[in-house]
Order: sequence, then structure tokens, then C-alpha cells
Amino acid sequence: MAEETNPEETLHQLFEQVNRHLETRWKYFTITSTERLSGIAAGMAGAITVIVCALLVLFFFSMGFAWWLGDFINNRAGGFALAGLIFVPIAYFAYRWVGPFVREKIIESFLHGDVPENLGKHE
Repeated sequence: MAEETNPEETLHQLFEQVNRHLETRWKYFTITSTERLSGIAAGMAGAITVIVCALLVLFFFSMGFAWWLGDFINNRAGGFALAGLIFVPIAYFAYRWVGPFVREKIIESFLHGDVPENLGKHE
């Protein structure tokens, strides 16, 4: 003979299952949003790095070098062009390094409780 179940117990079990489902969905949303935000931040950090590197290095350092190189090859415009080409690989490697670094730091901070809403929730 089948055992009779208490309606309150059934409702309690249903409530617990719904609660676990909602918690799982919230964790999934948090992980997904963290991944998206880290991608955006990594892209922005890479772009900012390239811009700052291009403005500072190419303006201050390459001015003197380009002038010297232009005098060396007897063509000032050629000196400036060659000096500019030297700094392209530097900007590329800076861009490749900063993106993954920032992404890792953001994901680490979200997952390890460095964000104020996650403090005290170490699992």
C-alpha cells in the first residue's frame, strides 16, 4: 500500500527544490556576467595601454630618435617613418600581455570574494 504524504511536506520539498534551482541560476548568471565584464575590461585595458604607449613613447622618445635617424640617412621624413615602425611591435606585445592579465584579475576578484557583495561567502 502506498504511503500517504503530508501536503505540507510535499510543499516544503517543492519549495526547497525551487530555492536550489534559483540559487543555481543565480550562480550561473554571476559567472556569465563576470566573464562578459572581464572581456570588456580586458578589451578596454588593452586599448588604453596601446593608446598611452603610442602617445607617450612615440611622441617623446621617437622625436629625438627620428630626428637623429633622419640626419643619419639624409632624409628627415624617412627617419621619422623608420622610428615609428620600430615601436609597432612594442605596442603589439603590450596589448597581448595586458588583456589576459586584467581578465584574470577581474575573474579572480569576483570568484574569490574581493567584491563587497561576496565578502563572507567563501565556499
